[in-house]
Amino acid sequence: MRLAVAFVFVAACASPPASVATGAPPSAAAATASLARVAPAPSPTASPTPTPVPKPPALTDSPVQSGLRLPWDLAFAPDGRMFVTERAGNVLVFESGATNARRIGHFSLPDVRSTGESGLMGIAFDPDFSRNGFLYLCASRVDEGEFRNQVLRLKVTGNEMAIDGYVIRSGMRAAVAHDGCTVRFGPDGKLWVSMGDSTVSRLAQDTGSLNGKILRVNTDGSIPPDNPVLPGRSAPSAIWSYGHRNPQGLAFQPGTGAIFEVEHGADTHDEINVLEKGANYGWPIVEGPDPQHRFTDPVWTSGDVTIANSGATFVTGQMWGTWSGSLFTAQLKEADLRRYVVEGTKVTRAEILLKNRYGRLRSPALGPDGALYITTSNGSGDRIIRVAATQPP
Repeated sequence: MRLAVAFVFVAACASPPASVATGAPPSAAAATASLARVAPAPSPTASPTPTPVPKPPALTDSPVQSGLRLPWDLAFAPDGRMFVTERAGNVLVFESGATNARRIGHFSLPDVRSTGESGLMGIAFDPDFSRNGFLYLCASRVDEGEFRNQVLRLKVTGNEMAIDGYVIRSGMRAAVAHDGCTVRFGPDGKLWVSMGDSTVSRLAQDTGSLNGKILRVNTDGSIPPDNPVLPGRSAPSAIWSYGHRNPQGLAFQPGTGAIFEVEHGADTHDEINVLEKGANYGWPIVEGPDPQHRFTDPVWTSGDVTIANSGATFVTGQMWGTWSGSLFTAQLKEADLRRYVVEGTKVTRAEILLKNRYGRLRSPALGPDGALYITTSNGSGDRIIRVAATQPP
């Protein structure tokens, strides 16, 4: 930041005027001379810079990485490095989100079973990563003879990674479908985890199971004391909400901290939900709004069709103009990116972008440059897509 300081020097000892008008009284002449010595000349008033009026942004999209295989999620380290998960069990590290940025790290998580929808999925950096170097992953693994989804903590040193321990080791059944597992840190500093019903729909209503749930835990896996006490339980558990089918997107609204969740329906009603403490969202008893008002209704559904909405994020920043504060979701089945206008708990679909341009889209993330970065999920030749916004003149 540059500070401009103007100095006005008053010539207190300046010489008096050479002459005084003939006939002026001596006292008036002295007053005139005194004023001439101390009164600075008026400064011109600068015109205020007009505040730009926000407009809908102009968008440009381009691949920044290619040749990937089923990337699931991505996250940016505080220093700008881009970490990408591949479902086969790989964590790839790139210097940045720049086009063709050099790959500088690679870690293979052991014992990952990547079949169907399972494998290495969500990724999130510890809010205190610059100090502790912790990175969190969710993966489908064979452990203690069981096929489980697990949340693991890794220690990152430079571009090298090593398993530091488990956050959630058991309790989340893995399967080839309905296996969505996203990890995100909330503004409360807690780790939030989405977990699908693993094709056993009744588990979504079973408060003794972690499947079909949204989970909220401390970074060491312990239970926050302000988590809800659910029906059938005598104390708080890891479960924040239940009755979910296959949740794959979690996004915290800037300013309010409200948590928006995106999940796949069966044949109808893909949903966007605003998560409430201890709420039951109805699956498998009901999909979409409940006409009998027994459950918490979604704030948006796809109606009688499905679009396979997957990851989600909010965008903010001057470059997004009138779109700042919008929710974006990536679609697998419809192969597009969608913008939603959020007004409280009212969610309205707006633009459909990138339709069929890059194939199936999985997970969007906001980069340090304010652009969106999106993983594709086509099975081979997958890419990371950058969508940048600028304000038109």
